[in-house]
Parts: sequence; C-alpha cells; structure tokens
Amino acid sequence: MAFLQPAPAVVGPVSLTALVGLIVLVHFGLNVFILGSVSDKSVIVSGVEISSTLQYALGAFCLLGLPLTVHGGVGAVYRVPGHLHTYLWYLFAFLAAGAACLISVAVLQRPCHTREPTGGDVLATMVCGLPNFTSMVFLALFLIVVSVAIYLVWSLSENVQRRLETDLFRYQEPLQLKAQLGEQAMQQARQAAGSGKSAHRGGIPGALWNSVAL
Repeated sequence: MAFLQPAPAVVGPVSLTALVGLIVLVHFGLNVFILGSVSDKSVIVSGVEISSTLQYALGAFCLLGLPLTVHGGVGAVYRVPGHLHTYLWYLFAFLAAGAACLISVAVLQRPCHTREPTGGDVLATMVCGLPNFTSMVFLALFLIVVSVAIYLVWSLSENVQRRLETDLFRYQEPLQLKAQLGEQAMQQARQAAGSGKSAHRGGIPGALWNSVAL
C-alpha cells in the first residue's frame, strides 16, 4: 500500500485507536452472530441455497476469527504492529469471503422464489427481483465497509511502526554519542601515550631523561 497515505492519528473527534477498537468489537460480534446462525440444514438466503457443509466452513472461518479479532484488539490497545498485521490479513480474507458471497448471489440467485406462509398467511407468495437486488446492494455496502476497516487498521499499523522507529532513533542517539565520546577518549589516550614514549626516546631538551644530559 505504498501508494496510500495512512490516516491521521485523530479522525474527526475520534482517535484512530478508538476507531480500530470499535471495528474489532463489531467484527467480534459479527463472528459470534454468524457462528450462532450455522445450521445442519440447507437454508436459502437471497435466492441462493447454502448447504450445511458451506455453513460449517463459514462457521469454522468465523470461529478462527474470534481469537484473531482479540489479537488485533490487543495490538490496537498496546500498539503492537505484529498483532495488527495478523488481524489485517484476516480482514483481507474476510473481504474475499464477502466478495465470494456477492458473486454467488449475482450468479446463482433464482429470478423468483417462493416464500412459505408464516404467521397468519394462508398462501405462499412468490418473490422476484427486488429482494435479490436489495441483497446485492447490502453486500456491496458491506464490502465497502470492510475495505474502509482494512484501511483504518493498516493506517494504525503504519503509525505505530513509524512511532516505534522514531523512538528507536531517539534512544539510539545518546548511545551513539556515548560510543563516539568513548572512542575519542581512547584515541586521545593513545596519542598521549605515544607522545610520552617519543619524548622519552628522543630526548626533549631540559628533560631529566635527556640522553645528552646523561
């Protein structure tokens, strides 16, 4: 995502960390809802029949997402970029699953389907067109929301990474200065020792160890 710029640390009146925390909370609740909706019978959603096997696979995916969302929440609160990167990859997988659902509704939906009578209805009704189109619109909006969530999580990860690099440089400068001063002190000590030896051997005029005086 080098062509994108991260979002600022404060988006409107809300901090970026709070937004990511809200995303994680909503995502966790959505996973729990989908996991609780898994059935051992085939169901029809927006004119598309979802088998029990596919429901089990979707439930397993959401079950895997429970610890990963908590993992991402911990990364957002304690500013751990590795946790945020892991959660970001799961969001990409979640986006791919949503896109697959949208394609399935667009390709496999039936033009019309019969709705069984419920409550006081006596006759079954046939539903065509509009509900399927509405489902596709909601799925498209859902994909847009997930894409925005991915961008915000990535922005927080980039901001945390840059902050860590800045802190590293800030702590590195005093250490480099101390090392440089130590090297200069050692170099001066070596020069002083070399000057003493040359003075002892060469015979400085007036010195007690002058070879001429001896």
